[in-house]
Amino acid sequence: MTQAFSFVTLATIWPFAEWDQAGWGDAADTSVIFERELGRGRRKPHDMDAYSRCVSALVERYDGDGKDDMPGLIYPIKYWEAGNEPGMQEDFDTFFVGSPEDYLEVLKTTYQAVKEADPEAMVLHAGMAGPCEDRASFWRPVYENGSDYFDIANIHSIEVIDALSVVPGFVRLLSEYGINKPIWVTEVQHSSNKGLEEHACGIVKSYAVAFASGAEKVFYTMFNIPNFAPEHHKIAALIVEGDEKRPGYYALKTMVSKLDAFTSVERLSEGQYKFVVNGKPVYALWGSDEIPDEITGEVLITNIYGEESRVNSQTIDLTDSPIFIEK
Repeated sequence: MTQAFSFVTLATIWPFAEWDQAGWGDAADTSVIFERELGRGRRKPHDMDAYSRCVSALVERYDGDGKDDMPGLIYPIKYWEAGNEPGMQEDFDTFFVGSPEDYLEVLKTTYQAVKEADPEAMVLHAGMAGPCEDRASFWRPVYENGSDYFDIANIHSIEVIDALSVVPGFVRLLSEYGINKPIWVTEVQHSSNKGLEEHACGIVKSYAVAFASGAEKVFYTMFNIPNFAPEHHKIAALIVEGDEKRPGYYALKTMVSKLDAFTSVERLSEGQYKFVVNGKPVYALWGSDEIPDEITGEVLITNIYGEESRVNSQTIDLTDSPIFIEK
């Protein structure tokens, strides 16, 4: 599918194989998330050498170098994520069973195997299931001893009241260990339980805050509602039954059209962010303050639904709904 739709793929490598996990003995007899797809064995590979060979062969198949490539490969895979939320070890929601040191061994082996097959590929550590305050204890040993084994730091923001508010704390945590690497938020959902209009506004606000705090890329998770989605995930969806597009869909589409190519962002004040897009400033603004003094003359205003108007900057009154301003 990614070949047909020209997607750039971030692939997650799950380090679990039933034949290998059997080496650890019987798995837990309680159900765990994605049991059908991943099985119940969730420990580090028993045969780490076999796992390393598997990862190298996997990366080789999709690296696009002409050697042992997948037939018909058009868009190589250059981004690999080593597992998923290993700090989540809570009954049903268990993605890994083991210590931080166990996961670090998986991360190191994955990184080395990926780089052996494709030195240009980039490795992400598994996403931290934010917020940082709840998950930091698992990740501290990984960051203290494993910063050489990932290229991109990775965090998730699911079911957080203010989606993407996790990013500033994540930056602080990384800085404690001298880590200054790109930050991707590879799962984010924004709840609509306060209303669809606030949902749409919240998406734009949280993205602006996240980018200004240091996030390089943000992946919204719940575009369509899958059949298995529980109610607390459905309220984050951008497209619902009958292909109905919620306001948040249009807000995200508008934001992408305005900010997708930004090269820098500056927080001017609360609710006021200055992006530079193609060498020109584009402002994302909301709240009750006056607009920045540097915005003068006639400007183009775009609301979160893509509706445009040209006005004199002196007539602009900000509201809780974000707008984009440019010349």
